[in-house]
Amino acid sequence: MKTQLTSLAAGALLSALSLSTAFAATASDRWIADARAVLQARVADAGLADDGKTVAIRLKATADDKRYAPAVARSSGSADFDLAVRDALSGVKLPAPPIELNGRGVTFTLGETAGASATGDH
Repeated sequence: MKTQLTSLAAGALLSALSLSTAFAATASDRWIADARAVLQARVADAGLADDGKTVAIRLKATADDKRYAPAVARSSGSADFDLAVRDALSGVKLPAPPIELNGRGVTFTLGETAGASATGDH
């Protein structure tokens, strides 16, 4: 009986640990989510969010310069839309990224399906 209770308690502890780990956001995840929200808000403020298009924008995360120069990583298919989004994001200020993202490129998909993805170099 004691062995069964110990096994049951260990299983419950592992389940709880797995669950809490699954919901714990890393500093990188939080920075990406916050950055995505700022970028998408700038796109919306420029009147571009409901255009039905999406564009992937790449930023290099640096701690030295909190101003980022966006570059188009994947076109929406419309050069005018891509340029308008890039211009809307030009000079955007974001907080310094966590150390694990410093110096790495992060790509954000913006537009109608904003927030669908953000990826980084590894």
